[in-house]
This record gives sequence, C-alpha cells and structure tokens, in this order.
Amino acid sequence: MDDSGVADLTRRLRRELIDSGVDDVSPLHNAEPAPQGAKSGEALALGALAVSIAPIAATALFDIIASWLQRQPTDVEIEIGGNRISGRVTREQRDALVQAFLDQTRSGA
Repeated sequence: MDDSGVADLTRRLRRELIDSGVDDVSPLHNAEPAPQGAKSGEALALGALAVSIAPIAATALFDIIASWLQRQPTDVEIEIGGNRISGRVTREQRDALVQAFLDQTRSGA
C-alpha cells in the first residue's frame, strides 16, 4: 500500500475513534530529523496514532480497533513488548495477533 492509502486508512480510523468519544486522537510525529539519505521520519510514522482515553475505556477502544481491522486489508504491523511483526497475514493470524496484544495489555505487561 502506498503512502496515500495508508494516510487515508489512518484518517478513517482516526475519525472512527473520535466518533467513539475518546479523549484525543493525534498523529504521531517523529521528533528527530532522519539521517541524511534516510527516509524521512514523517514517512516512517505515517499511519501511527496516539490515543488518549480513560483507563476504563481501554477495552472499548480495542473493540473499535478490532472491528475496524476486520474491514481492512490483511497487512499488519504490531509490536508487543518490543517484539514486532509486519507483513501480510491471514485474517485468522491477524485476529490472533490482536488477541495476543489485548491479552498482554490486560495483564498489565
């Protein structure tokens, strides 16, 4: 998917999250400039959102994201505890990754 596709998906997810009543949803920006010859930090952060919510609303937020993911292509990038996976996965694999993320988050790790 190209940058404009990622930007469009990010805008749609941001709109859905805002409509759900979260406190704030802002695009993440790379604070440091990229080294000369590297891709820009903005391009690397494309599609990243910071969501501010009350802790009690976390489960609802994950439900919204899971629902949104079910309607999207099967490319994923997910990080849990410093371990990252990205690429094309089956819907079942994607759902398992989301569930692992939710389990990790709920356990307080």
